[in-house]
Amino acid sequence: MVPRLVLAALLLLPGLSALADAWPDGKELTGRLLDLARLDRATVHELGRSAGDQTLRLLEIAPVRASDGGDPAILVLANLEGDLPLASLTAIELAAEALAATEGPAAAVRWYVLPLANPDGLDRWFDRPRAPGGRNDAPVDDDADGLAAEDPPDDLDGDGWITWMLVEDPAGDWFLDDQGLPVRADPARDHPGQYRRELEGTDQDGDGRLNEDPPGGVDLARNYPHGFEYLTGGGRWPGDQPETRAVLEFAFARPDIALVVVLGATSNLWTVPEPEPEPDADQTVTPGWRLARALGLDPGSEYPLRTVLRAAREAGSRVSLTPEAVKARLHLGPLEKPLPADIAWWGALSDRYHAYLRDHGLAAPRLAPDPPPPGGAAPWAYFQYGTPAVAVDLWSLPCEPDTAVIDSTVAHPAPAPDPVHVQLQRRTERDQHEGWDPWTEVTLPDGTPALVGGPVPGATRTPAAYAATTRSRALVPFCLELAGWLPRLELAPLVITDRGGDVHAVTATVRNPGRLPYPTAMGEVNQRPAPIAVTLEGGEPLQQDRRRTVARLTAGGAATVRWLVRTDRPDDLAVTATAPSLGTVTVKGGAR
Repeated sequence: MVPRLVLAALLLLPGLSALADAWPDGKELTGRLLDLARLDRATVHELGRSAGDQTLRLLEIAPVRASDGGDPAILVLANLEGDLPLASLTAIELAAEALAATEGPAAAVRWYVLPLANPDGLDRWFDRPRAPGGRNDAPVDDDADGLAAEDPPDDLDGDGWITWMLVEDPAGDWFLDDQGLPVRADPARDHPGQYRRELEGTDQDGDGRLNEDPPGGVDLARNYPHGFEYLTGGGRWPGDQPETRAVLEFAFARPDIALVVVLGATSNLWTVPEPEPEPDADQTVTPGWRLARALGLDPGSEYPLRTVLRAAREAGSRVSLTPEAVKARLHLGPLEKPLPADIAWWGALSDRYHAYLRDHGLAAPRLAPDPPPPGGAAPWAYFQYGTPAVAVDLWSLPCEPDTAVIDSTVAHPAPAPDPVHVQLQRRTERDQHEGWDPWTEVTLPDGTPALVGGPVPGATRTPAAYAATTRSRALVPFCLELAGWLPRLELAPLVITDRGGDVHAVTATVRNPGRLPYPTAMGEVNQRPAPIAVTLEGGEPLQQDRRRTVARLTAGGAATVRWLVRTDRPDDLAVTATAPSLGTVTVKGGAR
C-alpha cells in the first residue's frame, strides 16, 4: 500500500511544486511519472519512440488484490493533441490517486496510464515563439513542393506568440470593429473588407504564400483508424505514426482492457451522440454466401432488408446473429454513430458526468467542447476496439452572458465578432490572463502594412498556470468513479436436477451486476472482445458441448446455460465462466 503522506511528498518533489509560476514541461512530468513508478503496484512500460525520438512511457498500476482469474483494466490516453499540458498533468494526478486507493472500485481494477501520448507536441507548447497546434515531429511537406518545414511562421512583433496577421488588402474578408475585434466583411451591408487573415510570418521560400509549410507534423488526435480523413493533418493513412502504432499494439495485446478513457480537448459525454439511424427496410441487399448459408437464403439472390432481418430473427437461436450484426455484414456503409442499444448506458454516463460537474461547482457557463474528431482515439475504441470509450475535456474558456440588446426586428443584423473572441478579449482585460494579444503594427518585407495579434495559441482550452493544480485535480474523482461502472462477471449457484440413471440437468446462470454491458452492442457486432466462455467440468455432456458461449450480457442482465450430463457424482460438477476483461469465476455443486 502507498501511505498518502508518502505519496504527497513524492508529488511535491523539487521542480514540481512551482505550478503557480508555469506549467510542468515534459521533462518534469516524466520525472513525476518515474517517481510514481517506484511505488508498490506500479510498473513503467516503454511502448516505443515518438516521431521526435522520445520515449513513450506508460504507467501500469496493479489492483490492490490481484485475482488469479484476471482483473479488468482501464486504459487512459492523455494529450494526444500535444498542446494540452492540463491533460498530461491530470493523467499524472489520476495515476497518483489510483495508487493511493486502497479499497473500492478504483483499487480493484488495473490502470494503464499514458500521460504523454504526444511528447513532441507537448514540447511545442513550451517552444518560443509558441505556434498554434501540437503536432508531433514527423516531417510533413504541407505545400507539396518536395521540401518540409521550409516556410515556418515568424514572431514579427517579438511577443513570444504566433498569432494572427491581418494584412491590409481591400479585397480581404475581414475588418475590425470598434473594440478591435475581427469581423467577417459584408460589403452588401456597407461593411467592406480591409484585411486578409494570415498566420503571423513572412514568405520565406519566395513562392508567394505565407507560412504554408510550418515545422512538423501530424495531429495524433486524428490518426486513429475509425473515420480517418485524408488531407486533414491526421497523417498519410490511419495509424501511420509511431505513437499511434505503439498504442494500438499495446491495446490489442491487452485483452483485459474493459474501458478506454481519453483526456484531451473533446468530449463524448457533454452531449450524447445521436444513434445510428435504422436503414431503409425496403432497400435491396445481397447477403453473400456466408450469411446466406447461415440464414437459409440463396447467396446469389437479392432480398429486401426486412426479409434478411426476419430470417436472422428466426435463425437467431441457431446461429447467434443479432439484427445489428446482420446489418454490419451487409456492408450498408460505415457506422458513424453509436448503435441504438448503446445509447442507454451512454446517456447514463453523460447524466452522471453533468451531475458531477454540478456537485463540484464546475458547471459554470463555458464553451461547449467539440465531439471527438474523425480518426480520434475514442471513436476507434468504441467502433473498432470494442470497449466503451469516454472522452473528457478538462477545461474550456468560461463564457459570460452578453449584455448587448439585440433588436429582434432587424431581419439581417450587422456582422458581429466571433463570441469566442469577445470572451477572450474580456478575459484578458478583466483577469490579465493571456488570451487576446493586442494588435501591433508591422510592415512586411514587401512594404505591406499589417496588424499582428488576436487569439493566443491554446487560450481557449488551457487555463492560467496558477490554476494548474486545482484544474488538474477537478475531474480525477469522476475518472476514478468510472471503475465502478465496469461490467462484472458472476455465477449463481448451479441448479442440478436428477433425471434418473446418473443423468442430471445442469443450469448455470451468468450475471453482469455492472452498469455497462459486456460487450457493447458495437462490440458484439465486431465480435470483439471475445464472448463469455462457460465451461462444464466433472461430468459427461450428453447433448451440448462442454464449452458454451454467452454472446452478450446487458448491464444488470443474466443468461442461462444448460447441459444434460451423465455423472454418478453430481457434487463434483463445476462450471467456470471467463472473459478477457472480466476475469474468471467458478461455482461447484448446487441446489437439487
